[in-house]
Amino acid sequence: MCDTMVALKNSTVDNSVIFAKNSDREPKEPHVGIYVPRKKHTEKKVKCTYIEIEQVPETYACILFKPSWIWGAEMGVNEYGVVIGNEAIFTKLISKNHSLIGMDYVRLALERAKTAKEAVEVIIELLEKYGQGGKCGYTKNLYYDNSYLIADFNEAYVLETAGKEWVYKKIKDFYSISNSITLRDEYDDSSFKKKIDFKETYEKKLFSIISSGDFRRNITYKNLEKLSGEIDVKDMVNILRIHTDSKNIINGSLKSICMHSWSLVSSETTGSFVVKLKDGEIKIYATLSPRPCSSIFKPLAFNAFLYAEDEVSSAENYWRKRRKFVMKIAENEELKKRFEKERDTLEEEILNSNWDDETLKKIWDKEDNLINEFLL
Repeated sequence: MCDTMVALKNSTVDNSVIFAKNSDREPKEPHVGIYVPRKKHTEKKVKCTYIEIEQVPETYACILFKPSWIWGAEMGVNEYGVVIGNEAIFTKLISKNHSLIGMDYVRLALERAKTAKEAVEVIIELLEKYGQGGKCGYTKNLYYDNSYLIADFNEAYVLETAGKEWVYKKIKDFYSISNSITLRDEYDDSSFKKKIDFKETYEKKLFSIISSGDFRRNITYKNLEKLSGEIDVKDMVNILRIHTDSKNIINGSLKSICMHSWSLVSSETTGSFVVKLKDGEIKIYATLSPRPCSSIFKPLAFNAFLYAEDEVSSAENYWRKRRKFVMKIAENEELKKRFEKERDTLEEEILNSNWDDETLKKIWDKEDNLINEFLL
C-alpha cells in the first residue's frame, strides 16, 4: 500500500511545488532508482511489463523509482519537472488479464508528457485503448486498479480509474491519495456522460477498509491542512515517517504512513522520495531504502548519477545493503537512536547544502560511510 501527496505554491513556505510519496510493497521486494535518458525511437512497439504497445518517436529523460522486476515505476520525475505517483485502489472492475498496469502508466506518462495536464491526457488515451490488468504483486497474487497524483512546476491533478473508466480533478492547494478512491461527484471531467459518485459506484468497500486507505489518507490530508502555507521539504519527510500505535493484528501495519511489516495483511515502505520544483529547478530527495524512519533522504539533482536501466542488479544490491542495515538497527533500540541522531544531522546539512555535483557526491558518500559504520 502507499501514500502520495502534493503541496502547490500557495501552500508551501517558498512558493515551490513539493511532491512526496512512500512506496509500500512486499518487504523483500527491491525498490530501485534508475535514470532513463531522452531517446529517439525507430521501433514501432515498446514492451511494458506484460504487453507491447505503440512506441512514440521520442521519449523524455526520467528518473524512475520502481520495483526492480517491473518495467514501469511507482513514482518518478521527468526532465520537464512532471512528477507522478500511483496508488493501488480496489474497484469492482479489476481485471486479471494481462494489459498495462498502473506502474506502466506512470512511466509512459513521464516519458511522453511535458506538463501535468499532458500526463493526464496520456494516461486517459492509453487507458481507454488498453484498460488495465495483470498481477502487480512480487510474490503475492495482487491485482488492482489505480489512482494517480500528477504535478509540474505550476499545477497538479488527481486522476482516479476503474477498469477503463476515469475521473480527474485539478488541485487548488494541496492533496493526498492513498489506497482508496477520493473523488465522488466533484471531479472536473470523466468518462461518463452524467455525474456519478465515483467512489460509491466503483470502490470495493471491504478491500478499501482492509487496506486502510481512508484512514491513512485522513492522516496525510490533516497534516497538510494544518501546515498549509508553511509546508517545506522537511514537513513532507516528517509526514512520510509517521507511525500510528495501531495493534490490529489484521492490518495494523497498514495504518502507518511509514509501514513496518508485521500484521497478517502486510506491506512495508520499501522506498520514499520528495521532489521540490521551483524556478525551473528539480530537487529530488530519495531514500532508495526501506522504512523512511530508518533511512536518509539523499539529494539528487536531475542530472546526477543513478543506475542505468541495464544496471538493475547493481541497484538491487544497493537497496539490499540498506535493508540489511534497517533490519539490524530495528533489533537494537540504542543503535537506532544513535542512527537517528546521525540521520538528523546529515539531513540538516542536506537541506542547507549547495546542489553542485561535488557536494552531492560528498553527501552520498557520507551516507554510505554511515551505513557501513553501523553494519560493522
